[in-house]
Amino acid sequence: MAIQTPLLDPGTFVSRLNKIYGWYVGLFLGFVILVGIAEWLFGLTPKAIGYIFLIVVVGNFAMIGVYARTSAIAQYFVAGREVPAVYNGMATASDWMSAASFISMAGAIMLLGYDGLAFVMGWTGGFVLLAVFLAPYLRKLGAFTIPDFVGVRFGYGSYGQLSRVAALLITILVGFVYIVPQVAGVGIIVSRFIGIPFAIGCFVGLIGVLMCSMLGGMRAVTWTQVAQYIVLIVAYLVPSVALSYNITGNPVPFVSYGQVMAKNTEKEKAIFNDPKELEVKELYKKKQSPSRQR
Repeated sequence: MAIQTPLLDPGTFVSRLNKIYGWYVGLFLGFVILVGIAEWLFGLTPKAIGYIFLIVVVGNFAMIGVYARTSAIAQYFVAGREVPAVYNGMATASDWMSAASFISMAGAIMLLGYDGLAFVMGWTGGFVLLAVFLAPYLRKLGAFTIPDFVGVRFGYGSYGQLSRVAALLITILVGFVYIVPQVAGVGIIVSRFIGIPFAIGCFVGLIGVLMCSMLGGMRAVTWTQVAQYIVLIVAYLVPSVALSYNITGNPVPFVSYGQVMAKNTEKEKAIFNDPKELEVKELYKKKQSPSRQR
């Protein structure tokens, strides 16, 4: 049965959503446990597990997209503007936790250290600016797209179409710059996850996106992203909880993070003061001293 937007009783709709996604959480956790048991009993290879996860998870997202199909314009472009706040937040968080977050942001911090946090702040700050300065006014104006909003809000006289076209070109440019690394990230993840060429992995990811969004637009994307949020938050929390328990004996990583950072600081001091490290530093200083004298 397709997910219906509320017409008369929003409370009933929210209650129904809670039940649907509650069952979804239970079934997904059960699926993960079954895969773990199958790996333990039958010795499933990582490649086989990758195929199972790809088929089941992406197929599930595609089913949600098909069931949320709609022909209503408001439902297709803005999900009827009736998505509950909590689920809208889950969908937005799922959009943030994309390939760029998994690969690019983690890689930037690994390579640049604290300097990489600038990219994280800019990435996250953009979502905040969009939510505060643009999204509410789009809703108040009743516009479906950014060019619609700019054309109505700033399109005075003969400049009406010019402002709309400018907004359209900027949207396409920003979207293109954003989507290219996302597709590349999807290709990398899929290719390494199930062992297929990078180019084919890109097309597999794009086909999954089309199946999730083509028939239902923003309505299908919203409910699919809520399901993706559940998958992603489990993928984030399970390893961090396991690592936190193994390292500190505390299964709550948010509480034990300070303890781990203190240990890392002590380890860094020990490495910096190690005699071998000091010897290497002296050798580098001697190699650099002739060039400095020149």
